[in-house]
Amino acid sequence: MRILQANGTTVSAAHLIVLTFGAVALLLNTALPYLGYGDISAPCTLVLASLFVVYLVVKRPLFSVSLLYMMVLALTAFVAGVGIESGGLMTETGVQGEPNGAFSRLLIFYVIFIGFAMIGFRRYVGERSGHVPVALITLEKKSVTLGFALALAIIGAGVAAGATEGFALLKGVNRYALRNQSTDSDSVLFNLFLNNQMFLALLLGALATSKNRTVKWFAILLIIATAALDVLHGEQFMSVLHFGLTVLTPIVAILVLNGKPVLRYVVVGAVVALVVGGGSVLFAYQGQGLDANETLTSRSLLQGQVWYVVDYDAGLFTPPPAGGRPAFTRFVRSLATANAPSFDDDSSVSGLREVMLAYGVPQLMKWYIKDNISFTMGQMAVPVFWFGLVGGALFVAFTGTLYGALCALQIALAMRGGVVMLWLIVKVLTYASFGIQQGEYWSFFGVRALFYIALTLLWWIFVDSRATAQKMKQLVLT
Repeated sequence: MRILQANGTTVSAAHLIVLTFGAVALLLNTALPYLGYGDISAPCTLVLASLFVVYLVVKRPLFSVSLLYMMVLALTAFVAGVGIESGGLMTETGVQGEPNGAFSRLLIFYVIFIGFAMIGFRRYVGERSGHVPVALITLEKKSVTLGFALALAIIGAGVAAGATEGFALLKGVNRYALRNQSTDSDSVLFNLFLNNQMFLALLLGALATSKNRTVKWFAILLIIATAALDVLHGEQFMSVLHFGLTVLTPIVAILVLNGKPVLRYVVVGAVVALVVGGGSVLFAYQGQGLDANETLTSRSLLQGQVWYVVDYDAGLFTPPPAGGRPAFTRFVRSLATANAPSFDDDSSVSGLREVMLAYGVPQLMKWYIKDNISFTMGQMAVPVFWFGLVGGALFVAFTGTLYGALCALQIALAMRGGVVMLWLIVKVLTYASFGIQQGEYWSFFGVRALFYIALTLLWWIFVDSRATAQKMKQLVLT
């Protein structure tokens, strides 16, 4: 049964029922701590968040596969919330959690982010946009040749870095320690391989849609080789998962745009990525002589600590005492600098690092400042640190809209061909993804990201749009 709306469009009654049920469940979940049920707030939040992700995967596969990495990251924060609100100790801040409903409020922020990301996504790509049998990059021989040449160069750099400096997994050392000790030439090889993982994943995923069996299976072999190299280099759960989900993006897009079922591909692909990612974590910790269970337990709490400590001090309209307008002003000033934020900046520390200095254990912060290590998962906490809960939610809605649009444009450009354009849009989205994940919003709005956005726009106007305007109309909503 469908219901006619005032604007002439129809909407499924079942869809309205699900939305209504979800809104009521979200409100009740948020109210649990105030009704005296704080002890079950975090577990209920985790269940509700998991159901929300499953619903999106089933009902919006093209959108969800583009943001599934971010949604899985969000679930790790809610898993941490169960441990934190059960009295877990967060080692980096020295705070012991209590059941105060912090993560039920975090769920509202993620719902806002995903909801506005969907608005931005649907502005550029539809779930049904005509017959697109393969990614257009596979129809151009020169694009296929250039694509494979770049893929082999990037993979070759990863092999060469491992051959000269060793593989972190086999040597039983932390991946960052190995890379920091590498020579200048080997450091370049490490960076060439690791900094182009998402470009490699999207490129090979697009080539894997080819109807030419040789091209298709060679792309699949390179995907397997890259995943194996990631594990050998000590890349852990989320990195391997991100690579796997990015590979799936063009494949799922082709199927969805042609009205074919994709759920099994998303589920199987996600499960394989989860298994490979989880296995890489266990092997890495065991190789370093660490107790895997103990290490995973202690580190999992860190996924939610930044939100917990900032939420504890924030009011509905008031930010924590250490944040507010002065902190946001320092962040705005940092956007004009070409270098990524660090503790060595001549200007004042801003953004996530300012949150660290406000809440981190002083003795531990000395080591973190020396090695330029930052906290993780500051996406929702940093805006609240600047504006309070309501202002932070508005900022998150804004970034969600922009991020959803970028994800849609990445899919559209992956479908239409053009290796250079693909590299540029992946570069822009990589900066945005890092900013969203960590709360390092300099990566999202800084001058370096703006430079790549301008370069992408210019390349599209003067090069790609002239040759592919008609092809783009099949994928981009006008």
